[in-house]
Amino acid sequence: MSYLLALEGGGTRSQAALLDSMGSVLEVRESSDVNTNFVPFQQAQKAMLQAVQGVLKSAAVPGEAVKSVASALVGARFGQDTFGSLLPSANYLYYSERDVIFARAGIYQAHGIAVVAGTGATAFGVRGDDGRQVFMGGWGSLLGDEGSAYALGLLGLRCAARAYEGRLSSPTRIVEAVCQHFALHENTFRQELVSLAYQKPFSRAEIASLAAVVTRLAKEGDAVASSLTGEVANDLAALALQACRRLFEPGESFDLVIAGGLTNAGDLILSPLQHGLAQEFPLARFRIGKEQPAVALGRLALYKIKASANQG
Repeated sequence: MSYLLALEGGGTRSQAALLDSMGSVLEVRESSDVNTNFVPFQQAQKAMLQAVQGVLKSAAVPGEAVKSVASALVGARFGQDTFGSLLPSANYLYYSERDVIFARAGIYQAHGIAVVAGTGATAFGVRGDDGRQVFMGGWGSLLGDEGSAYALGLLGLRCAARAYEGRLSSPTRIVEAVCQHFALHENTFRQELVSLAYQKPFSRAEIASLAAVVTRLAKEGDAVASSLTGEVANDLAALALQACRRLFEPGESFDLVIAGGLTNAGDLILSPLQHGLAQEFPLARFRIGKEQPAVALGRLALYKIKASANQG
């Protein structure tokens, strides 16, 4: 039996999945972020090595039995130099973040828009007929990332600072929620938050993790959190719809797939995009990519390998 190893990851976490040649999943292992725009190359390399070693050990599969490695890592490309001694027989196949988003919805021949709504926010597009592509967003925390979990988390932190000083017109529980999330004390909130933000300092992933707290408050009826969530949801919709306009006419049929941790908030985040898409592109199909990223990548790679063998 031969096996395929799929490696996927970005600015919050990474994943390794081991699949057999029939597409059955033997093991999935998570590790830390691997986006080399934000973490050192050696740190990203170590994270992926640990994930690969973990899945092989847990599945009791020798590295020599892995014949293919499918990789879709944001900012890094590891191959023979990294895994040569561990996976001596592997052939390396490289894919993009866009490919993974489509694959998470079971789409292996893309014609549409793939939207990342995670730590960052990005929209990728491709036409299956003429090959035209578009790439929007993904500017990172300094230059953009509107519509992302990072953006919402940062808005939440800044809002908590204003609320603590009584500079908001509406009542909110965001200070209490930030204290609970980061294990702070309300009576020393200012000192502790400033210390975390500037001396530790906060990582992108830690700031993005607060997005789930803000959306939870919004669901519970907190007006301030609802306003912040709505702002980010509208930014995400604007990004995705502009990518649609760059590639498709209003009367065309295509898929729009969205995936990432921010989608867990459901309609609070997705409704503006769904509404805008239905109004402007009524024939577009809205889908949420739900399969685990590395598993989806593995199945995409197996599909491509079999399709190539059939053509040969």
